[in-house]
Amino acid sequence: MKQASIQRDLNRRIMLASLTVLLLAGALSATISFFEARELQDNMLREIASLVNNHQLSDNFSRRDEKVEEETITVHFLSHLPGLDGGKSAESLADGLQTISIDGEKWRVLVLTKAGSGTRLAIGQQTELRDNIALASSLNVILPILLLTIIMLLVINYIIASRLRPLKTLTDSLNQLEATRLRELPEVDIPEEIAPFVKSINALIVRTQSAMNKQHRFIADAAHELRTPITALSLLAENLERADSVAEREQRLSLLNQGLDRLRVLVVQLLDLARLQSDSSGLTETVSFNQVVRDAIADLYPLSEAAQIDLGMKRQEALRVKDEDGRLGQLVRNAIENAIRYSPAESRVDISLYSEKELAIFCVEDSGAGIPEAEIEQVMQPFYRTLQTNQAGNGLGLAISQEIAERLNGKISISNREAGGLCFRYEQERISGDDAFLHGANNPGIPKRQEKSSKQS
Repeated sequence: MKQASIQRDLNRRIMLASLTVLLLAGALSATISFFEARELQDNMLREIASLVNNHQLSDNFSRRDEKVEEETITVHFLSHLPGLDGGKSAESLADGLQTISIDGEKWRVLVLTKAGSGTRLAIGQQTELRDNIALASSLNVILPILLLTIIMLLVINYIIASRLRPLKTLTDSLNQLEATRLRELPEVDIPEEIAPFVKSINALIVRTQSAMNKQHRFIADAAHELRTPITALSLLAENLERADSVAEREQRLSLLNQGLDRLRVLVVQLLDLARLQSDSSGLTETVSFNQVVRDAIADLYPLSEAAQIDLGMKRQEALRVKDEDGRLGQLVRNAIENAIRYSPAESRVDISLYSEKELAIFCVEDSGAGIPEAEIEQVMQPFYRTLQTNQAGNGLGLAISQEIAERLNGKISISNREAGGLCFRYEQERISGDDAFLHGANNPGIPKRQEKSSKQS
């Protein structure tokens, strides 16, 4: 389908509107001029009649126009006029202006009875000549209008073309951009109406460049992270071949399987992070935040028991929020699992779920060593692991959680606790509704802090 041209469309519409208005104005002016010219001819007849009546002109006067070489105005005795068409006598005409027909020709005459003598005169002018004079006057009015119209349309065309030239410049600038080397468009000498459009494009270019840089870093980091376990697996496989006994072979095979498990987890997390960083959006639904936390605790409860961690709810309110493809549950599990892994044995992990104004707040507090303040801003980056940790991992858990939070229009913050340990806080806009059935007191399945404390004691 051929795309429409703004310039051609503007030219066509403005020219059509201008031509319509100007032609109507020209026609109206020509009509007014035509009738004014005829009125002037009638006034001329009156003036000549006044001169004749005052004996300042002869009773047998005629005025000729050298251009048409015919008598334009004549004065005759009414009795000398031939008979009118239709058999009427000229003597029967009343005084005043009137149009008569003599021998098939139209005349405009002013019948006058001279004062004193009573002589009747006819001051006449041929109607055809009158119309020709009036038409010439109309043409003298309309021709300049038509000429000015043509000049005006040419000027309009030039103005539109010149004002749309920045669009062509922007188009050329966009065409010159390379996919791998994006740069912002110039915003100098841009019309006010186009400036917001250019700013939006530049903002999009900045976001696209940022996303591309992020993907480039991700690919480079992923390649680096994959190279290390693959190299380790290759060495383990070689060691397995050189095993001298069954017991040694089983030991090395166990190490190989552990390496394969870590590699599998790394690949799954890489794919997960790549999907989250894509622009595709999933199915959005309203869920019970309490149920999401309950399911995560149920999944991770065996891990906390094995690590001798006291896991329980410190505070809980009924909340409903938006979720996308179950990603909220992944964020909650990552937060609780990290707290369990980085807490020492026989310590506690407290979970809080409550509302704060229009926000739903989810907090996980552990009893670990925390994170150095200089590294808190960096732990959200992919593949970053704090230097003092001795836990196995890929440094992708918090990065995935950060991507999930951005997808759900939420916000993650991490801070060290004064009493020791780390506080993971996630906030998201909550949804109002009838959630009485979710009240914490009626939620079996979520361990309550007081119950866990009493069990531990």
